[in-house]
Amino acid sequence: MSNFHESLKGLTGYQINIILNDGTKLSGLLAEVSTDYLTVYSSENETLYYPISQIQAVTKNSKDVETLPITDDYLKGEKMSDVLSQSLLSWVTINGSGKASYSGVLSAVEEDHIVLTQGKDRVYLKHASVLNIYDGTKKTTSDNQASSSSKDSSSQKQDSSKNQESSNKSDSNQKSSQQRSKNQSSTKNTKKKQQPAFYYDELEGAKSSPSKKSTSK
Repeated sequence: MSNFHESLKGLTGYQINIILNDGTKLSGLLAEVSTDYLTVYSSENETLYYPISQIQAVTKNSKDVETLPITDDYLKGEKMSDVLSQSLLSWVTINGSGKASYSGVLSAVEEDHIVLTQGKDRVYLKHASVLNIYDGTKKTTSDNQASSSSKDSSSQKQDSSKNQESSNKSDSNQKSSQQRSKNQSSTKNTKKKQQPAFYYDELEGAKSSPSKKSTSK
């Protein structure tokens, strides 16, 4: 027979749903089971630490038979106090009982409570009331990959826009050149059409000149 702690270890690498003592329901990828807390990657790509003493139940979809890859980019330690000690002077968000939430710089970790600094205020929070801790300095790699993908997509859109503008300018220049060519051709044709009338007048003058000389004789 296995105890609750050992059963939870068998869920490492799976998506789980966590029900806390106050009825709060949460979900995420179970990264590690330590002595008195769980490390979970939330759907928002945050690394959260849950004290096992605050967990009422855990559920897992029985159809999930393959574990998911886990990165080790999270704080490690046997106990929750180890995680807190590593988060000293870092910005953290702590969710307490009764849907209370506290954010600030973790200033001190005492025997039975922690101290958060929020500007000019200090918050003294008992360990027993901590439902989970989010370390603002730690993110899962999927969050970084999403950010990188977004930048690449934005860059591709900008390049596509520039290429489209360049193509439009090229088409505009080509149409303008074709229009100028048509205008020049039209002007030349007009001049050619006017030339026969000019030559005809000269020829008429040349024909009439000999007849006048013949009359004077």
